[in-house]
Parts: sequence; structure tokens; C-alpha cells
Amino acid sequence: MSDKLRCEIVQDLLPSYVDGLTSDETNEAVKDHLAECVSCKDMYERMKADETSAEENSEVMEKEKKEINFLKKIKQKHRLNLMLVVVILTVFFAAVYYHQTYQKGEEMSADEIDYSLQWNSNDSQLNILGNFKNANRGYTRLVGEEDEDGITHLKIYSSPVGSRHPNQFVAGYSKVNAADQVWLGDRIIWDQGENISKMTSDLYQAKTPYAGDAVAVKTLADTVGVGNHFGAYHISLETSEEPYDCQFIIQYPMKGEKKEKALEQMKKDACVMLALVDNLGSVSWGYMMTAEDNNGVETLQMTAEEASAYVGKNIKTCGESPKALQEMLTQLDFITDDGFYVISGTERDENYNFKVVIYHSQQVDMDGLNCGFGFESRIGTVCSSVMYWEKGDHPEQTVITVSPDRFNRTLTDEEVSKLTLSVSVRDISGEWHEVCEALPLHTKYGDLLKYTLEGNSEDGYSLKEN
Repeated sequence: MSDKLRCEIVQDLLPSYVDGLTSDETNEAVKDHLAECVSCKDMYERMKADETSAEENSEVMEKEKKEINFLKKIKQKHRLNLMLVVVILTVFFAAVYYHQTYQKGEEMSADEIDYSLQWNSNDSQLNILGNFKNANRGYTRLVGEEDEDGITHLKIYSSPVGSRHPNQFVAGYSKVNAADQVWLGDRIIWDQGENISKMTSDLYQAKTPYAGDAVAVKTLADTVGVGNHFGAYHISLETSEEPYDCQFIIQYPMKGEKKEKALEQMKKDACVMLALVDNLGSVSWGYMMTAEDNNGVETLQMTAEEASAYVGKNIKTCGESPKALQEMLTQLDFITDDGFYVISGTERDENYNFKVVIYHSQQVDMDGLNCGFGFESRIGTVCSSVMYWEKGDHPEQTVITVSPDRFNRTLTDEEVSKLTLSVSVRDISGEWHEVCEALPLHTKYGDLLKYTLEGNSEDGYSLKEN
């Protein structure tokens, strides 16, 4: 029997031979056969090539798999990093928002605050006792700094009202000397140991060195309240030669007692104009006469020298400082001792007011009520904002008596007619809800206005006129 393997047997053994699974003896026999058989050798070579290709493909696939896994890991890492960045940015901006809104707060102007000043001589500290006119704002902090001229500038910041940020506040600043000048925002509030009223501050800021500056002089005249005192008027400036003159032409006729009061008010207004326009030499008035006084036009002129004699001191020194100006304004009855602006000819008595009644039931889920009265005038915002209504008292209505001393100056009848009402409600959870922002009242002194408050914190509140 021949020891040589037949082709069929070799071909059956080739797969195992190629994979190295045959014995050494079989390997020798297959090797001898392949050396002599061309067809089996060709088959072997093909199978060997396929095996090599398979191995190479396997290596390639393994390599690609590793690369894909690597890329997946990189992508997952980037996704995690991106999520981390998003979380960090969210926390950062939330922290910035919290800091800006609740810790730093928003700077409030003096017109947005009802305040009074208290000087503590023992601690050399100026205390500001105030509350924000917007019931939804709460006190955050007081910041002060001195400029090169030694003037102290104060800034009051607010945030949304809350337990840590109350609407009413007491803020003290200890780096103040009694003789210092202190500003709150753009308003001077303290000068040489004296509280400075808003009227004084407005007038002092309207001061101008030049009589030829028509815009500045007109602004000052409006701030003085010439229109409030006499109604419509025209103004003209004579600056061709000194003494420079400012002339007011009053359009409405005057007679009797009204004329006498008007003439006295002209002298007072002239004093203020002469004190606050540095190079102004005189103020002239032209006013219409009634038929009883033979019609025509009469004039009144007050020079700087006459004004000085009228107030008992050099009129030009009266505008040198806010304190000096306020002393003159008080002397001229422009402002009272409590800082209120006085309109000539008005009388303050117990009947000089109007009342607002707001009805509400036990079903209205409220814990507090804030009412504000105000309007924009030529001499600034006039506003009163006071917390009314305690839950245990008067559970069915809030009665508000609005008198001149609730405002930063006495209002004329025309101004009262322009007043608007804003109302905010605090629910039982302590959250504030705005009911109305500027409801026109169309009222006058002596009126009784009635409204009904309806609604709830979920659906909203409304105010209806009875």
C-alpha cells in the first residue's frame, strides 16, 4: 500500500493544515504531496491567501473597532464636559443674577423714595429713614463716597421686597461731618447741618450763571412755580446791556385782594430768580388790568438792590449754597419748616383734603394694601405712598384721607385733578400683586371717591369705581 496521500484526502486536510491543527506526521505527508501535486498546491496557496486576508481584515476591523471605541469615549467625554460647562455657566449666571438683583440691587433715585433725615451727633452719623414708593421694592444697601471737593454722594439700592429686604428701612452713613454737603443720587439732601428740601434741591440745581441762557432761565422760572402762581405767562430777556432784565408777562387779569397777593408773590419770585441767575440785574412783571381798573397793563420791577433790601441780605449770596437758599425760601414762605412747598393763597385746614374709600370683603385673600397718589409735573414728581389696612382693623374697607401734607408740596386744584391712584395688594403668603398702576382720579379737594377691590391671588385683583 502506498504511503502517499491521495488528492481527495489532502484537500480534506488542507483547512486543518492551513490552520496548523494537523499532527507533525500528517504535516510531513501533506507537505510531500504538495511538492508533487500542482492542483493541491494551488488550492493550498489560495486557502493560505484567504487566511492571510481574513487575518488582515480581522486586524483592520479590530483596529477600526478600537478607533470607534476611542472616538465614542472622546465624544462621551466631550458631552460630559459640555454638560459640565452648561451647569457651571447656569450656576454662574444664576449667581450673577442673584448678586445683581438681591445683593447689589438696583440704584434708586431720590424721587422714588419717601424719606426723612436724622443727624446723630454722638456718632456723627446721618440716618435716612425711608420707604420706597413702589411697594414691591425692598431696601438692599447704602453706599457712600466722597469726591475731591469733600462732597458725600450716597446711593440707595433696592431689590424685590422680601423678609431680608423690607420696603421700610433705616440706613446710616457715619462718614459725614455736620458741615458736609450730602447728595442722594442727583438730589442734595444735606448741607452744613441742615436738611435740604426737594424744592430747595430742585431750585439749586436749576441755578444758572447767565441771564442770556433762555432755556436755563425758563427752566428756573418753571421750577420757581411762576405758572403755578399766575397761570399762563410769557418770558422775555433783555441782555443787550446791563443791568440784565427778565420780564414776565402774565396773561390773566388781576383785581382786588387777588391782585395784592399776586404783587407780593411777584416780589418773592423775583428774589428767587435774582438769587439763582448770577448776572441777572432785575426782574420785571407785566400784568393785565380788569375793566374795573380801567383795563390796560401795569408793571412791577424789582432790582437786585431792592431784592437785597427785601430779604435783608445781599440777594446774590442767597444762592451760593443750598443752606443759604433754603433759609431765604423759608423766609419768603416758599417752603414751610417741614419742607413742604407752599402755593400762595392756599389755606391748610381740616377740610382741605379728599377721601378715597376702598371696599373689600373677607373673601379677598389679602394681608396688606398699598396705595400711591402722584403725577408728573414741571417741578418734579409729586407722590404719596403709604401702607394702609391692618387685617384685624376695618376688615371690610380702607379709608384714606388725602391731605396736602401727604405730598412733597401743596397741590393746586388743577394738580389735584391730575392725580392718579396706584394700588398693590399683598396676599396671605406675603407676595405683592399690582392692581392698577396709574388710575386717573379726576378729583378735587372735598370729594369722596369710592372703589371696590375684587379678585384673588390666583386669578388676579381688580379695582372698580362705585
